[in-house]
Amino acid sequence: MFIDFVNENLWWFLALAVIFNLLLLSILQGSVKGANKVSALEMPALQRKGKSVIIDVNDPKQYAVSHIPKSVNFALSDLNAENKDLLKHKDNTVIIVCQTGSLSIKAAKSLIELGFSNINILNGGLVSWSKENMPLTAEK
Repeated sequence: MFIDFVNENLWWFLALAVIFNLLLLSILQGSVKGANKVSALEMPALQRKGKSVIIDVNDPKQYAVSHIPKSVNFALSDLNAENKDLLKHKDNTVIIVCQTGSLSIKAAKSLIELGFSNINILNGGLVSWSKENMPLTAEK
C-alpha cells in the first residue's frame, strides 16, 4: 500500500528528497570546525574579554564604503602565510566580518589552516550589524 502511494507520487518524494539534501548542505556549509558564530549584539562583549581584532575580508572598495570602526581590512586573497601584518594577530581573538557572512566562512577556514585558534564569525555580516543599528564608518 505504501509502495503504491510512493509510486503514484514519485515526483513529490524526489522533490522532498532534493529539498532535504539542500537544507542539510546549507547547514553543513554554514559551520566551520574551530570557529564560533557570534551575533552583532554579542560581539562587543567578546571584544571586551581580551585582546581582539576585527578582520573585514571584503574587498578594499567595499571596505572603504562601509566598515566597522577599528576593523582592519584583509581581502580574502591576502589571508596567507606571507602576510606578516595578518600573522601578528595570530594570538588575538579574531572576529571575521564580510558583507553577508559567506566570505567569512572561507576566511575562517584559511585562518585555521594558518594556525589561528580563537576565531569568531559575525553571523550575517555587516548586514546583520547594520540591522542592529551598530556603528559603521567609511573612509574619508
